[in-house]
Amino acid sequence: MEMRPADLLAQMQTPKFRRNAAMAAFYTVLGLLVFTLLGSYINPSNSQLSAYDDDWDDISAFRADLNEMGVETHSLVSSPLLLGEIEHPESTVFVIAGVEKDTISIPRFTGDADIIQFKESDGYTTSEIAAIAKFVQLGGTLLVMDDFGYSSGVSSAFGLEYSGHKLYDAGAWTLDYNYIWINITDGYTYTSEVSNAWKHPCFADTDGDGYVDRIDPDPNHPGVPGVMSITAAEAGLCAHHMTGDGSAPWDFDPGYDLLMNSPSAFDPDHAADPEKHRYGLGSSSTDSYLDINDDGDLTVGPAGSGFEGDLQGPFTVYVKYCLSQDCDDADSGRAHFVSDGSLLINSIYDYENLYGTQQTSIDPNDNRKWALDAVAEALLGENGTLVAGENAQVIFDESRHQQTSFMGDAYNLIYYILVYFTSDWMAMLILFLSLFVAFEAVIIRKTDPEPWRHVFSIIYYGFGDARRYGYYSRANKVKQVLLSRVRNLNTLSREEFDALPARELQKMINDPVLVKFVFEDRNYSLEQLVAVVKRVKMWGRK
Repeated sequence: MEMRPADLLAQMQTPKFRRNAAMAAFYTVLGLLVFTLLGSYINPSNSQLSAYDDDWDDISAFRADLNEMGVETHSLVSSPLLLGEIEHPESTVFVIAGVEKDTISIPRFTGDADIIQFKESDGYTTSEIAAIAKFVQLGGTLLVMDDFGYSSGVSSAFGLEYSGHKLYDAGAWTLDYNYIWINITDGYTYTSEVSNAWKHPCFADTDGDGYVDRIDPDPNHPGVPGVMSITAAEAGLCAHHMTGDGSAPWDFDPGYDLLMNSPSAFDPDHAADPEKHRYGLGSSSTDSYLDINDDGDLTVGPAGSGFEGDLQGPFTVYVKYCLSQDCDDADSGRAHFVSDGSLLINSIYDYENLYGTQQTSIDPNDNRKWALDAVAEALLGENGTLVAGENAQVIFDESRHQQTSFMGDAYNLIYYILVYFTSDWMAMLILFLSLFVAFEAVIIRKTDPEPWRHVFSIIYYGFGDARRYGYYSRANKVKQVLLSRVRNLNTLSREEFDALPARELQKMINDPVLVKFVFEDRNYSLEQLVAVVKRVKMWGRK
């Protein structure tokens, strides 16, 4: 049967059609908002720097080493706010390797002159940065490797700033210009010429017999070199120092030759500061320069010419922060910052092909040794052995990495929102207000509030409201509202009001129409009832 235009127009004017159209529009707008939100924080790209993928640009070989040495590894896919839930932060290492996604920004009160902050820092929210800093204060160890990512907020919490420009070194092209060598003579010399390497559990050898103190039966008296054997089980987290050479079974060299791939550098004005316990332990050579104008070429402008030239090195690329002076306290928190997110990628870290076949030939380097030494220093502490303790763990931050699928990214985002809106005070406030408004909307839309009649709801009743609030289209309900107002206005208890004679009640009402409405039991049309309601609304006003 063909529908005529007049019938279609009549159908569109029905309440059912308008209600369905409104619902369809609501869900359409809601879908667009969700899609926009997901589109803002989910950008399809190649996944990299993940501890759980095996590509050449991931860091799974590092995680495999830790597992092989008996250290539990975990991933954090939601928010660093969960660091506050860790029971033993002093036995935990938190690894941030390349931050590829920005964070969700919500307005917050700062307490400063700005009062309200509308934009969060890059990569992590203010609350997340505070949670990371608190984790270090409680004795945790932070390992941050990033270059042009979103880690600036975390570094700023420790007084560091990234330069944001690529670092080149003309004198270190062993592979190609993207690779730079950083030579560290002693990674444990902080503010003096005296090395603190002897305090590291992998380097401590009091008697100088070639056997580390923690596995030496008599660490204060030298034994016979080459007689004592060291097993991998005994070596524990320091097993990478075993040389297999009978005459020198242990590597006591505290230096590192780090190989970096397309690194940046720290801002020269906000890098090492020993007075604030920030120690610059790794720097580029004097032949290096920062590409300030980002043109890929070395350009030097004469002073006063107004030409922005590149800066000449050396530049700090590795900074170690300790809560204690010269990192003397083995149990205090510390943070390692490296201006290269790819320092531990499989192709460089696993140059010996221990965990798979590499497609490119990489020069031998100490990246693996440096990373495992940092973990050993953090997890061994004062336990007296080289074996990881029961509570030792390494947590990889996977929350700021792109996933291989849209659904994986969507899951991480939902998990992040769940944690964030139940941990951050401003987010919880916004969530509470949203739920409050939603509940109020549900209450207003309730069609028959029979169990909880509200005496003031009559104020919102009038023409056009009868269909919306069918509850008040009943004469006896309006009568109850009127009588409640009479009792309240005359300050009577329920018992006193119920005991009133009819004549006395009529005097209190003092309105012939309303008196008739109260004492007559008959049906009222919609128009009559609306007229009564208007009279009730005006009753009692002077």
